[in-house]
Amino acid sequence: MMLLDTGPGTGSFPWWIFLIMPLMMLGMGLMMWFMMRMMMGMGGHGGSHGSPDPPAPTGAGQADSSEVASLRQQLAELQQRLATVEARPRGQDDDDRPPPDEGGAPASGKGERP
Repeated sequence: MMLLDTGPGTGSFPWWIFLIMPLMMLGMGLMMWFMMRMMMGMGGHGGSHGSPDPPAPTGAGQADSSEVASLRQQLAELQQRLATVEARPRGQDDDDRPPPDEGGAPASGKGERP
């Protein structure tokens, strides 16, 4: 169609682009809004039925009493180990380290370079 391709000058864009461009911009903004809603999980699909936050599972955040007892026992053991390490004199820390290599550098490789 020759009528749609003719513009105000030779080789210029058609006149109807001024009508289509705002519609395209609004359409792209609307699509981005819908995509962000879907990505953020606010679409209303699933178990929430319009509420902004999905309901929390029934067992979430509640620990078993045996699990709590186990964690308290581990905490007491770790505190006891820390107290024994802190009570030990400074010179006895070397007993836990591996012997140095033949070059005299520590086994971890963090010594000075020759």
